[in-house]
Order: sequence, then C-alpha cells, then structure tokens
Amino acid sequence: MRKNPLLATIFVAAVLQVTAVNHFKIFGIKPDLILIGIVLVSLFCDLKLALASSIIAGALKDIYGASAFPINSILSGLWSLLVINLARRVSIDINLTRAVLVFIIAILNAFLMMIFFWYLGTYIAFGILMRIIFLDSLYTALLSLLVFKILKIK
Repeated sequence: MRKNPLLATIFVAAVLQVTAVNHFKIFGIKPDLILIGIVLVSLFCDLKLALASSIIAGALKDIYGASAFPINSILSGLWSLLVINLARRVSIDINLTRAVLVFIIAILNAFLMMIFFWYLGTYIAFGILMRIIFLDSLYTALLSLLVFKILKIK
C-alpha cells in the first residue's frame, strides 16, 4: 500500500475524531480513530515516518483534548515503537490480528491514561472505569476491522 494515503488517514482520523465520531457514540463512548491511524502507519511505514506521524497524531489528540501535559504525544510514540518492534518479530498479516492488536493497545492506553489522571487527582469509580475502558477498546477494535476493510489492506 502506498504511504501517502496512510499518512492522510491520521489527519482525517484526527478531524473525524472531534467532529463526525461524536454522532456515533454508544453509551457515551466513541472509538479512537487516531489510535487506529497510529497502528496503520506503524505497520506499513518506515520507522522515522511512522514515529513522526504518530507523535504528530498524539499532539493533535492533546490539542483537541485540551490536555495540559503532552501525554498522548508520548504514548503515541510509545505505541508506534511497540507496533514496529512487534511487527518485526511476529507476522501481522490478517485484519483480525490487527484488530486484536488495536484492542490490546487501546486497553493499555486507557490504563496508562487512567493512572496518569489518578496521579493528577481525578477519580472515577473502578467498576465504571473498567466498563468504559473495555467498551471503548472493543468499539475501537471493531471499527478498526471496518477501516482495514475500507482501505483494502491485505
């Protein structure tokens, strides 16, 4: 697959994340299109391009979320490096495997964000938080299957 459409995917995902995706909330939860874009770029682009675009995507997420600390920029770079290293060791050729990878990264991202916000003093009941984390990650992974199919990634 060509690299230009993949890079454009991140920027389209960032715009859709704050506009159109708000209309597709389920139980107040929306999928993380930017995370799907980060996984796509990390799987199909070279290291420098994937890392740079992932950090930019994280910065866009921080800007849109009005975050005081660039936690998404840091985590996006981390996820990009993780996917790149994993793809070198394990074959990730099937869309279902990619969706499972998106699910795992979404859960890890949510847990790290939860720890970060707990550190800052924001508390949510544990049961509610686990439900939100699981549903958000599942919704993101299921939508990633659709994105992979639309982009015809094989």
